[in-house]
Amino acid sequence: MTRSVRLTYAIAGGLLAVLVHGLFYAILRPGDNLYLHGLDVVSWSFAGFFIGRAKEKWNRRTGELEEANRGLQREMQERQKMEQALREREELFSDLFDNSRDFIQTISPDGKVMYANRAWRENLGFAKNEVSGFPMFELIHPDCHEHCMERFAELLAGKEVDKIETEFVAKDGRRILLEGKCNCKFVEGRPVAIRAIFRDITERKKLEAELQKAQKLEAIGILAGGIAHDFNNILTGLLAVITLVKSALPPDNEQIEILEEARQTCLQGKELTGKFITFAEGGSPLKKCIIITELLKQSVQTALRGSNMVCGLAISEDINKVLVDAGQIQQVINNIIINAREAMPDGGELSVMVANQQISQQDGLDLIPGQYLKISIKDNGVGIPRENLSRIFDPYFTTKRMANHRGTGFGLAICYSIMRKHDGTVTVESENGKGATFHIYLPVCS
Repeated sequence: MTRSVRLTYAIAGGLLAVLVHGLFYAILRPGDNLYLHGLDVVSWSFAGFFIGRAKEKWNRRTGELEEANRGLQREMQERQKMEQALREREELFSDLFDNSRDFIQTISPDGKVMYANRAWRENLGFAKNEVSGFPMFELIHPDCHEHCMERFAELLAGKEVDKIETEFVAKDGRRILLEGKCNCKFVEGRPVAIRAIFRDITERKKLEAELQKAQKLEAIGILAGGIAHDFNNILTGLLAVITLVKSALPPDNEQIEILEEARQTCLQGKELTGKFITFAEGGSPLKKCIIITELLKQSVQTALRGSNMVCGLAISEDINKVLVDAGQIQQVINNIIINAREAMPDGGELSVMVANQQISQQDGLDLIPGQYLKISIKDNGVGIPRENLSRIFDPYFTTKRMANHRGTGFGLAICYSIMRKHDGTVTVESENGKGATFHIYLPVCS
C-alpha cells in the first residue's frame, strides 16, 4: 500500500468524524466546545491514518506470505520432480544390473557379499534373502583360493588388478568358470567395498578346448595318414614276397610255419594302418538315412557278448532318422562299450539312452545349431580323472599299461574322427571313481 493510499484513509477518517459530530449537533445541540470537537476530528484522522498503515502492513505481510507459499510450493514440486527422477534413475540402474547376464557383485572388505544381481543368484542357486553377508570365499573353488586371496589383498591396498579368471562352485556342485574385473571403492582413504563384474566363460572354454582338440587331431591325422599309406605299401610288398616264397616251398618244409607267422604279422600291420587311415580320413563314410534303433541294439549286443555286464536300453519312440554310415557308427558304439568293459573288469551296469535333442549355441558344443539325435552311454566303472578328460580322445592316450592291453589308446580317437566326419561329435562326462558317460550327437536327416 502506497503513501497516497494511507493519506486517503486519514482524510476519510477525518470526514467521517465531521459527519458524525455534525449529526450529533443537529440532533442533540449540546454546549459549544469547539476545542474538543477539533481534537476529536484530529483523533479520528489519526485513527484513520493508523488503520490505513496497519492495513498496508497486513496486506504486505499477507502478500509476502502468499509469495513465500508459492515459492515453497514450487520448491516442493521441483524436489518431488528431482526425487522422482532419482527414483527412476535408481530403478533404471537396478533393472540394468539385475537383468544383466554378467555376474555383478559387491563385496565388503571382510570378504562378505553385500549385493549380487539376479544372474549371480540364479546361477549359483541363491535366494535374494540369502545373499547379504554370505562369505564370498566359500563360493570359490579351492584350486582358486590362493590366487583370489592375493588379488583381494591387492585391491584393498589400492592396487589395480588386471583381468581375473576364477572358478565358482554353485550350490548344486556345478563348477562355473568366470572372467572379469574388480575395483575397490575408497572413502577418506579407507576401503569400503570391492565391486566386481564377471562373465561366465564355461561354454567358451569348452568350445576353445574342442577347437584345439580338433586342430590337434587334424594335424596328427594328416601325419598318421601319410605314414599309414607309405607303411601299407611297404607291408603289401613284403606280404607279396612272403606269399611267393611260401608258395615256392614244398608243403612239408618246416620254414612254411615261420613264413605263415610273418604273413600274419604283416596282416596285423595292415590292420593297424587301416586304423590310422580311418582316423586320418574318417574312412570316407557312405551315409544313408536310417532309424538307428536296430543298429544300436545289435551293436550293444555284439560289444557285450561274453561279458558279465548288465545293459539297460532307453530309446524314445519318436526318434528321428539320422544320416550315417551304419558300419562306422557301429564301430563308434563298439569302441565306447569296449572302453566301458575295461573300466568295469568285474562287471557292472551299462545304460544306453537315445532321444532327440535340439542344440543351440548356448549348449557350448562345436556343432551347427539344429536337431540332433543324442546317444548317451553310461557306465559305473572307475571313471576318468578330471585332468585326463581333455586328453581322452588323443591317439594312444591311455592310463592302462600298454603291455597288458594290446592296441589300447586308439579306439576313442577313431570315434572322435568318425563323428567329425558325420558332422556330429562325441563328448564325455566323468569323475574319478564315479563312472563315465559318453554322449554321441548325430545330425538328423533333413
